[in-house]
Amino acid sequence: MDWTAPLSAIAGALAGIVATFVVDRDRWKRAQQADAQAVLREAFVAYLAHLARATEGMRFAAEARYDSPEERRRAVRAAFSESGLFEQRFGLTMLAPPRVVELGVDAFRTVRALRDLLADGAYVTDGAFQTAQHTYYKATQATAAAMRRELGISELPFVPLATSLDEQGSRRG
Repeated sequence: MDWTAPLSAIAGALAGIVATFVVDRDRWKRAQQADAQAVLREAFVAYLAHLARATEGMRFAAEARYDSPEERRRAVRAAFSESGLFEQRFGLTMLAPPRVVELGVDAFRTVRALRDLLADGAYVTDGAFQTAQHTYYKATQATAAAMRRELGISELPFVPLATSLDEQGSRRG
């Protein structure tokens, strides 16, 4: 009996099985990587959105009228707490690489500094607040740039920030 034909058929079948396995495994790896990238992108976008939500909520709360400084303090602190930034920070810590986490936590701390200034009675027109806000913008820009690098997206050229309300006014005029 000639074993060449059956052995060739078995070898061909095994080669086909191995090739199918390799192709399926590669496809699965690519799908896993794409899913992980999507989760990371969503976490990054959510974190940046919550930074902005916290900052704008606190500014809005600080600009309202209150019967006492303590009411204003509570409103500013509530805006910070209700923004969901704490939860997003923990999500970022779980998903992001160390450099992005480091920059994200720095940005979080700048928002907390803004909170403390506003809760202690500062106004958005005060020099101390504007300096802290400039620090917040720079920290957020650095965080966003690191996130974009991590996702393989080119960086955006940010427009230099005005350092005072006078510069902002002169740009508009």
